[in-house]
Amino acid sequence: MTASRPTSAVWPLFARGGLSLVFGLAALLLAVLAVLMPGIVAELLLVLFGCFMLIDAGLASGRLVLAHLLPRERLGLIARAAITLGVGVAAFVGPIAAGRPWERLGTLVSVWAVLTGLLDIAAGYGVFDGARRRWQVVMGAVSLGLGAIFLARPPGMIALTLWIVMFSAIYGVLTIVEATRAIRVQ
Repeated sequence: MTASRPTSAVWPLFARGGLSLVFGLAALLLAVLAVLMPGIVAELLLVLFGCFMLIDAGLASGRLVLAHLLPRERLGLIARAAITLGVGVAAFVGPIAAGRPWERLGTLVSVWAVLTGLLDIAAGYGVFDGARRRWQVVMGAVSLGLGAIFLARPPGMIALTLWIVMFSAIYGVLTIVEATRAIRVQ
């Protein structure tokens, strides 16, 4: 019996899941440093988040090119790529250390969480003609809820970093599981 190999359309999902895990691990390391050097950690995490967003936008674009998607699925992926690209660029607009990088990071993370939460809920319910995925609805709802709470009442630096770590780890694992399922279906 031969093992099935992932198609080129599934690799961006694996990469996105792995990227989420790496981002979460890096954020965890920065959370530990936040106790010792809070100012520089906020700047580093803002840069890290901006890079994560730009790479994620690139992975979404890669999936657009490699995957055979229905037109409405393609629309959802274009929306996700545009949101992540916009947030990634916004992270680098202006001097990184100017003002309060922590508040800027909190706002960007919150806006991104709300917008992608809405997209995940819609995609999970099959609005974009994709398969209905319960995990995507749940993660979208969590993302939307946390983003709305953080916009209304921004958390402190360490609390936001720990939420980023937990969310990145869960989302990364679920994305890798979904990519594995896609291989089995093929």
